[in-house]
Amino acid sequence: MTYFAFSCAIVLACLLVGSIKRQQRLEKEWGRLKKKIGQRELKLEKEHRRDLQHLLDALPYPFFSINKEEVLNRVNSEAKHIFGSRDILNRSIHQVFLDSAITSLVSKSLSKIKPYREILRFPPDSVFSSQTLDKDSHWEIDICPLSLGSDSREIQLMMRNITASVHSDQVRQDFVANASHELRTPLSVISGYLEHLTEEGGLDHKETSQKMLETMDRHLVRINRIVDDMLLISKLESDDSVPLNLAPFSIATCVQDVIERLDLVIKKQKSMIKVDVPDIQLIGDHFYWTQILFNLVENALKQNPEMQLQIHIYSELDQDDNFRIHIADNGIGIPATDLPFIFKRFYRVEKHHSQTQVKGTGLGLSIVKRAIEAHGGTITATSTPGIKTVFIIEIPHAYHDMDND
Repeated sequence: MTYFAFSCAIVLACLLVGSIKRQQRLEKEWGRLKKKIGQRELKLEKEHRRDLQHLLDALPYPFFSINKEEVLNRVNSEAKHIFGSRDILNRSIHQVFLDSAITSLVSKSLSKIKPYREILRFPPDSVFSSQTLDKDSHWEIDICPLSLGSDSREIQLMMRNITASVHSDQVRQDFVANASHELRTPLSVISGYLEHLTEEGGLDHKETSQKMLETMDRHLVRINRIVDDMLLISKLESDDSVPLNLAPFSIATCVQDVIERLDLVIKKQKSMIKVDVPDIQLIGDHFYWTQILFNLVENALKQNPEMQLQIHIYSELDQDDNFRIHIADNGIGIPATDLPFIFKRFYRVEKHHSQTQVKGTGLGLSIVKRAIEAHGGTITATSTPGIKTVFIIEIPHAYHDMDND
């Protein structure tokens, strides 16, 4: 009996020891499993945050996530780009935006749990106007509050830069005003003179009648020029490719033709034009090349009616037959704030109407740019007001070798 009890005790002890060891192994394995699960959850969380950040960075617009304390807790790369090297994450909106209009809109959305969409205008010194060259910028603001719980709120804010669109609308409005003004003046003169001439005895004074007819003719030429420019720019900016009449022509002869057409204006202003253009043949549309050079030279003369302007036209041809021509003058120049926009359709540096205002509809340089692009070329402009303004046209592979014909 004693031996049996002793044997049972030994067996129970072995079973207990085995059970303890198994429990220890299970606890150890469970610990490893918990650690592995924790690591896996941490990895999944990191991957989720990374994927979310990649998704936000793929957005074409600046994105900000703002918590109930009005602190930025998530932003995308477009948002960071606005603020450059500044650290904006986990900062208050008041520290980051520095603009009462946008911060008050965010605060209102947080308090009322209500979405908002507004267009805000930021002054030139705002961080949101850093790309507009000392001009106001315009942004469309979309705010969507997300209720994440009874005691937690978050604002999703997206911004879209619509400055270019607003600017386009403005220049269109300016064009309507300018075109109306430019057309109204000659039409009023013609109408008034016609009324006088059609009255009884209106043609009795031959000398006076002749002057009236000459004035009417000049204004009709003016109207035709406006209409021609509008039709030409419409053709150049159509969706279809511009049909060019490509043929060899002398660029030197083209320049000389332009100077002869402007001879009266040049002499009246006592201006001087120096030409250093070799008599080489280019492949291009002679009509458009004449229009290009005429608009550039005429524009320089128009911008400087009160001074004896000096214009220098010179060209060069590299070993790859790429042609470059410069039209330089020493006139009043173009302000740096206007320079990026001078080739835009309807854009005019001078926007007020006065007796000394340069006449035009703001289409000349736009026609020049589109005509050059139709030839596969580019045009750039630099200006130091009062010293030198240069337009540079570059056309690749434009040279035509007559000897190889």
